[in-house]
Formats: sequence, structure tokens, C-alpha cells
Amino acid sequence: MSLIYLLSSLPLLKFGADPGITPTGFADVCREQLGAADARAAESLLNGEMSDHPFARAWQDRETILRNAAARHRARLYGADAAHWLRHAKGCDSRIENLVEDAFQESDPLQREDELDRIRWSVADELQGPDPLCKNAVFAYAVKLRVLTRRAERDTKTGTGHFEQLAEIRPADGADAKPQNES
Repeated sequence: MSLIYLLSSLPLLKFGADPGITPTGFADVCREQLGAADARAAESLLNGEMSDHPFARAWQDRETILRNAAARHRARLYGADAAHWLRHAKGCDSRIENLVEDAFQESDPLQREDELDRIRWSVADELQGPDPLCKNAVFAYAVKLRVLTRRAERDTKTGTGHFEQLAEIRPADGADAKPQNES
């Protein structure tokens, strides 16, 4: 197990840029270079799964705080009660609450999601702490890689394709349309 080797071999992650590593590649390297428990924790963070690891629990709590704040804002926008969507968080973080409130000032939903992802990025940095060569740096890396991977999946072409599939939109020229009456 070589934490220093692992951290020095990972490509630098930059918000909004291509990560330079796939989630599968990252998980494989973690399994090779970390102990089993830490590798599982990194993989659970990467996949957005629950884990009993202390860093993962702290991250899940902050993510719940962020999601609860977003749910309250969305409910307020639509005149609904947010109680159904709220989840229990062990802690509280008024900074996250304030940042989410700022993000919801953005009228463009994609820009709003970008701001929420920036909050996630910032929280990962905060949970990592000041030491760039500690295990928490690997866990923060997993969170950031998840953010970048999710962002890469949000593109116009893919979104339009999903919308068309859900709405069952047919081509305008009628090429896909079946004749109503053959006789």
C-alpha cells in the first residue's frame, strides 16, 4: 500500500475540466494501493453509495444538508411542502445553507446545478483538510471525480435524446409515422 504513490499518480482534477481518469480506473488504482476498507470507502463515495467510513459519513451528512436546502428552495418555488423530500442529517451547516440559497438565485437551471456542484467541490476540499498527502485526499478525490463524471453526463445532445424518448417525439417529416388508413 502506497498512499503517496497513489496520490502522486492521479491526474489533477479541475472543476469543469475533463478528469483524465475514469471512475473505473480510479477504483482499480484504489484497490491496488489502499487497504480493503479504504478502497471500499473510496468506491462508495465515487458511486454515491452509503458507507460507514468516517469520511464517507461526514460527506453523506453534508450532501444531505445540501439536498435538504435544495428541496426546501424547490418546494418554495412551486408552493409545495418540502417535508416529504427532507432527510435526516446529523449535523447542520449554515454555510452550505447560505451557498444553496445563493445558487437558487440563478434563474438558469443548468447554472444552478453548476453552483450546487461547486458547493460539493468546496465541501470535499473542506473535508480533506490541509494535508494533500493524507487518505482524506483520496476520498475527496473520489467525491470530485463523481462531480466531474456527473457533469460530463449532462450535455445538450444526451438531454435532448432523453427528453425525446420520454416525450415520444416523432420526426417532423412523418417518416416514422404509420398510415392511419391504408384502404
